[in-house]
Amino acid sequence: MTFQQAAWNYKKNAILTASPEKLVVLLYEGAIQNLEKARQVLRSGKDLHSPAVGEALGKALAILGELRASLDMEKGGEIAKDLSRLYEFASDRILSANMERRPEPVEHTLTVLRTLKEGWDGIVGARV
Repeated sequence: MTFQQAAWNYKKNAILTASPEKLVVLLYEGAIQNLEKARQVLRSGKDLHSPAVGEALGKALAILGELRASLDMEKGGEIAKDLSRLYEFASDRILSANMERRPEPVEHTLTVLRTLKEGWDGIVGARV
């Protein structure tokens, strides 16, 4: 078994055995990692129209879609509505970054997602 296969198996098992709260954290981490990739290229000013930027932004956008779709608006009340609005804002910023190929919208989105992730980290940590 190669290192890559072992790493993939570890990651797969971590996801399959994670609590719902931990899955949310993993989704935030994935979105943040992809946004960081896009931001680095956009900040450099090189290869602004590379497929890698669009791919990274697309993955982050898909993750936000999953987070938004997982909200239970009935049980979640105002918190779910607020999260939905934040996810919508972040999605709009990602779309702007993709169209304009500027890092600023990505940076706004990173600020929002890091703040939300910090809150979820606290929830997951409190349950351990």
